[in-house]
Amino acid sequence: MRDKIFFVIFIATWVLLVMLNFIIKSPEFSEQENRYLATIPKFNFSELVSGEYSEKLDSYINDHFIARNFWLKLNSFISLSTGKTENNGVYIGKDGYLFEKFKYGKEEKENLEKIALAINNFSENIDVPIYFLLVPNSIYINQDKLPDYVSVYDQNEIINEFYSKLNYRIEKINTIYTLKQNKDKNIYFKTDHHMTSDGAYLLYLEFCKSANINPVAISSFKRELVTRSFLGTFDSKAQVPNQIPDEIIVYKNDTNQDVKCNYDGEKYNSIFNEEYLNKKDKYSYFLNGNSANAIIKTKISNGKKLLVIKDSYAHIASQFLCQNYEEVHFLDTRYYRIPISDYIEENKITDVLFLYNVSNILEEVSLRGIK
Repeated sequence: MRDKIFFVIFIATWVLLVMLNFIIKSPEFSEQENRYLATIPKFNFSELVSGEYSEKLDSYINDHFIARNFWLKLNSFISLSTGKTENNGVYIGKDGYLFEKFKYGKEEKENLEKIALAINNFSENIDVPIYFLLVPNSIYINQDKLPDYVSVYDQNEIINEFYSKLNYRIEKINTIYTLKQNKDKNIYFKTDHHMTSDGAYLLYLEFCKSANINPVAISSFKRELVTRSFLGTFDSKAQVPNQIPDEIIVYKNDTNQDVKCNYDGEKYNSIFNEEYLNKKDKYSYFLNGNSANAIIKTKISNGKKLLVIKDSYAHIASQFLCQNYEEVHFLDTRYYRIPISDYIEENKITDVLFLYNVSNILEEVSLRGIK
């Protein structure tokens, strides 16, 4: 009898919580996870039959469950206290490192093939130098920090395979050797999927080498610590108790401070936005976060204009990429729909750089439609 009473109370409590999820208004955006939460799905009979509607409804309930952050932290605490080295798709590594699980299968391989084909076709329609910089992730470069018995796919193999499908018009830049040689110099954040400024400077050096550009020496910058409290995307997913935050360090000089910026029509006087240092999404301090089109105009007068077709790895690199160009344009193909070949002609672009990280490009579909 006691078991039946407990079961009834449990079911009644669960039903009440689910009902409250639909009654109590919850936020559309999660600051903790730095993403938009699922919206309540519109009823569709065909989706109900296929099961897709149920999946969408489950996502909505999971994203808007009452006291969701509390339950996430509690689940993490219980999991990690039992000795687990993984939570919510994130490995709990050594020395404070966190790593998201890496997937590379048939679907991802086919996507890369379609991207390579699209970029090759795109390159036939423009008459400026094109560079491709595909960057490995921390989980590959810092494999020694992974939990014991965890292995990861060879990202160097993925990069070389992808580069082999790009045509001769495109200069391929492989940074793996340089990054491995410098991996102990804090070139990736521990709690986030991005590189640090020191890592971004290494990318800049490799790009300059390929583009026959004289890089600006790191000693000519002023190194500045802007925050000691950055907890990134991996931390948001793993919810590790007492995780030590990352520092964000920037390199400033006259060139990257005396600029005019345009982010989707909004004008600023800096590539560094101090407001984000007081928010959860501190990485958006660089280049004002995600924009379809961002433009940096420097005081340099050399007629050179760089177009960076990119993911967010390019944001922190912007402090260096602007050092040798009159203008640097950034396009995110997820949001920018106008033909890029037209953009190149209209803005008199002299160089094009594709800058992506391996994990992101495997799931990137917008590049398959580049024109």
